[in-house]
Amino acid sequence: MKLIAKLIIIAAAGFMLVACGRKSVEETLESQIKHMGSAAAELGSVEYTISKIIAVDHDVFYKIGERKVLFSSLSTMKAGVDLSGFCADSVEVDSKKNAITIRLPKAKVLALNMPAENIRMEYSKTGFFRSDFSVEERNEILIQGEEAIMADAEEIGILNDAEDNVRMLFESLLVGAGYDEINVTFN
Repeated sequence: MKLIAKLIIIAAAGFMLVACGRKSVEETLESQIKHMGSAAAELGSVEYTISKIIAVDHDVFYKIGERKVLFSSLSTMKAGVDLSGFCADSVEVDSKKNAITIRLPKAKVLALNMPAENIRMEYSKTGFFRSDFSVEERNEILIQGEEAIMADAEEIGILNDAEDNVRMLFESLLVGAGYDEINVTFN
């Protein structure tokens, strides 16, 4: 399900909050989000396009000659929040202060896509006494490149951006429901 469709479902949930009143906000939120179905249990809130250079220099002291390869890749990384564990306990309402607190799981990488058509071998050099990189070795190098991108997810800021976007979404929905104080936290 695309991000737009998910946002429309969540917006509908927000409008249901206004219609149902705040007395049973926890139950209404829980039921609306659970009805989004397992396909929409993950709320993707940000997508980055990442360009990565993957270089391997396989020179070893016990072999004669160079063995180097360099790939460039273009991948997309989606991050967001997994709402599958959302329940009534995740929401606290203080009717005296007209405040609501929602606790959501921390953002995580939901998908990393590095399509083969976006991967190019830019450079390869193999000495006379060395063999070229095999298909298996090249695949392993690309897998290591994907793992490096995943390891850098927090450093590049995608997880913070995902949480900020989810926070803004919930805040805008709950302002429309009439709350004066809205706290969205990530555990």
